[in-house]
Amino acid sequence: MKRLSGRVGRRGGDSLDAPAGRWDPRAAARVYRAFARHYRPYATVLGVAGVALLGSIACSVLAPWPLKLILDHVILGRSFHRGLAFLNPWLARDPGLLLAIFAGGVLVLAVLEALFSYVNKFWASGTGDRMAADIRERVFAHLQRLSLSLDESLQSGELIYLVTTDTRAMKNLLIDFPQDFLQRVLTIAVYSAMMLALDWRLGLLALATAPLVSLLTRRFGPGMQEATRRMREQESEIASIAAENVASMAVVQAYGQEANEQARFSAGNAASLSAQAEALRLHRLYGRLVDLLVAGATTAVLYAGGRLALGGSIAPGTLVVFVAYLREIHAAFEKFSMLFLGLARSLVSGERLLGLIGRDIVIRDAPDAVPAPPFRGRIEFRGVSFSYREGVDVLRDVSFTIEPGQTVALAGPSGAGKSTLLGLLLRFHDPERGQVLIDGRDIRGYTLASLRDQVTVLLQDARLFRQSIADNIGFGRRGATRDDIERAARDAEAHEFIVRLSRGYDTVMADRGDDVSGGERQRINIARALIRSTPIVILDEPLAGLDAVAERKVRAALQRLAGGRTTFVVAHKIASLANADTVLVLEAGRLVAQGTHAQLLEQCATYREFYELQRLPARPVTAPAQNGAHGNGAHGNGDVGTMGGGVQ
Repeated sequence: MKRLSGRVGRRGGDSLDAPAGRWDPRAAARVYRAFARHYRPYATVLGVAGVALLGSIACSVLAPWPLKLILDHVILGRSFHRGLAFLNPWLARDPGLLLAIFAGGVLVLAVLEALFSYVNKFWASGTGDRMAADIRERVFAHLQRLSLSLDESLQSGELIYLVTTDTRAMKNLLIDFPQDFLQRVLTIAVYSAMMLALDWRLGLLALATAPLVSLLTRRFGPGMQEATRRMREQESEIASIAAENVASMAVVQAYGQEANEQARFSAGNAASLSAQAEALRLHRLYGRLVDLLVAGATTAVLYAGGRLALGGSIAPGTLVVFVAYLREIHAAFEKFSMLFLGLARSLVSGERLLGLIGRDIVIRDAPDAVPAPPFRGRIEFRGVSFSYREGVDVLRDVSFTIEPGQTVALAGPSGAGKSTLLGLLLRFHDPERGQVLIDGRDIRGYTLASLRDQVTVLLQDARLFRQSIADNIGFGRRGATRDDIERAARDAEAHEFIVRLSRGYDTVMADRGDDVSGGERQRINIARALIRSTPIVILDEPLAGLDAVAERKVRAALQRLAGGRTTFVVAHKIASLANADTVLVLEAGRLVAQGTHAQLLEQCATYREFYELQRLPARPVTAPAQNGAHGNGAHGNGDVGTMGGGVQ
């Protein structure tokens, strides 16, 4: 059995990458809907940040007015009108006092704006960091539920990039962009209204370039998004190449492929750089075009406003306010380029994350599911059929019953359905027809956690974590004590070599446990399985790849693990099959025979063929295969190539 897994049901295609193309507001809406729930815990904090944003904008709107009041009234001596008429006596008696007050107003407004801006940025930015961390945990938790069912299209480097870089980009998508966008829109709206209120003629002239800036934004935005998407895709590919090479460095060097791998990495790196340069080129070009529009609008306002001021239609200070407002409006428009470039980058990340969390979890608890009681271990498949693709059955009408404590071996050619059968027992999938029962009850009535807590799976590839040996063994059961861990290690024939290590049980393993031999790694793996002490055990070719000495020790440990438990064994070697209480022979998704080793030799031609293949002497390596079905079936170590593997 290659893996106890199938394919994940998905929404939206086979790739995490959203389709490239022009800007699609509906795609952005989908991303925001998917992550909107992360706003709720921080609603109060974000409300305070929003109020501070409004205060900051108000202060910036008022910032040029002290200068206008000084120029029009203190310097030119014009009388105050409307709400400021009460200042006229002060203007007559002591204009220097008003000068000091208005000058001080510049400082007061600057301090208030800085205070509001600090509160807004600090609270909003901190909330964005916390939301990104929440999303990272959500993505990681979802990934854990998908970990045994992920499609091969998800490479390890791509997943690492998703969990790290893409989740970090969500701060910009959920906090920075909405806040900056709101600030720009409010700035443009408020300043435009103020200009129109001061003088509608100059206001219309100043805003005449706004449609052109908007047109530029619409013209350049999709190009920047597309270039950014290509850059992110290439960065993901680079991460995957790097992860593959680190994991397979020995293979690369042994086959002399360093130059080819370097060329592959360089090609991806160059493609990423090219896309990044294109995005930067578009952004700079956009910015310079906006600068030209700002310069043209400023020139027109200065000229027209100057003529109005000379004619007495407007006060000189009004022209000063117009120029200040015009500069702020166009600065807001110009910053839209950077704003939408950042949005393009983070939206790509959001779409990729949505592609992951949008992948359906294969199995969920039923609404009426209950915790499973302690199992006795009686397992029944009743008319079970299952397919990964419509119309292509992987299992067809499979029925059998296993009594508690029996050892069951699975035999059959590659693709016969062995992996799928065990995946159904673990509820990695549910049957399309029929039932899987434990102790007489359909397992769909139990919660997933309580079901899997009573099943131990021992995989061929003993995956260990970069933690201490004690932690790796204790991983099998929450709350395991040191005595429990050492007892399990003794039963797994692992205690002796563990205590000889530099720090014994506290020795920290290298990545994947590569600092110990395969047999030692498998015995630690068995200790981790033993400490669970579950009534059902699944052994996935646990002796594969071990030498004779290591196999003898591991076999003894496996006997302790399987003793008294309902045990499923997937193995190539007839010795493992011969010791089973019953053997299930699968072929093309059907259960073609069931019985003991001796019974099947007499009654089942398929099983007898496997047996005879293992009795044949190994063929010379140079001899051509005479039969495609059997040419690689017999090996000197007694393995049958056609009996391994599972449904891919």
